[in-house]
Amino acid sequence: MDKAAVLTILAQFRQALERQGVHKARVVLFGSYHHGTAREGSDIDVVVVSEDFAGKSFWERVETLSAAIGEVFKPIQATALTPEEWTSGRYMICEYARDGEIVGV
Repeated sequence: MDKAAVLTILAQFRQALERQGVHKARVVLFGSYHHGTAREGSDIDVVVVSEDFAGKSFWERVETLSAAIGEVFKPIQATALTPEEWTSGRYMICEYARDGEIVGV
């Protein structure tokens, strides 16, 4: 899958997130597709940053992301964070994704 295809998939994913009630999400692409090292079977690694995750438990966030991924039905590995969690850097995922590409706001 090339980068253009990944960006199309992520645009569809953002639309699915909107339908799940996640608005104005910043989607940060990182990992192999960002670095151009993806191989057959690679998943699309993203962090989804949105104020709409505030006050939601880990499992509520997983449920929301899973529903959106299910709509798109592509190999997306997503993590949900609030803007405060993203900027705090207290989660290891922030370190991995910090140099990622913002593909949606």
